Amino acid sequence: MDILKNIFAGGRIDFAGQAAASSLSTLLLAAAAAAALAAGLAVQRLDVCFGVYALGVVVALAAVMPPWPMFRRHPPVWLARCPAPQRRATVEDVSD
Repeated sequence: MDILKNIFAGGRIDFAGQAAASSLSTLLLAAAAAAALAAGLAVQRLDVCFGVYALGVVVALAAVMPPWPMFRRHPPVWLARCPAPQRRATVEDVSD
């Protein structure tokens, strides 16, 4: 269990990882749809088609949903925090 905690530490992926996850999920779902169609046509059963596609969706979720280390290779570099501007207490003499 400690190994999984170390792998998924932080739970965040970077911007390049988000793009890779999106591309991977699209590819996996398209492949699952093609495999489901082929399997359904081969045995002429609709439940086999849905079962193969559901299995493909589960595989795609397992591949994309967790923050795998391959999605965290390019952490963003943020700018340093600017110091707060110093406000001078000025007293203005307002006379009518």
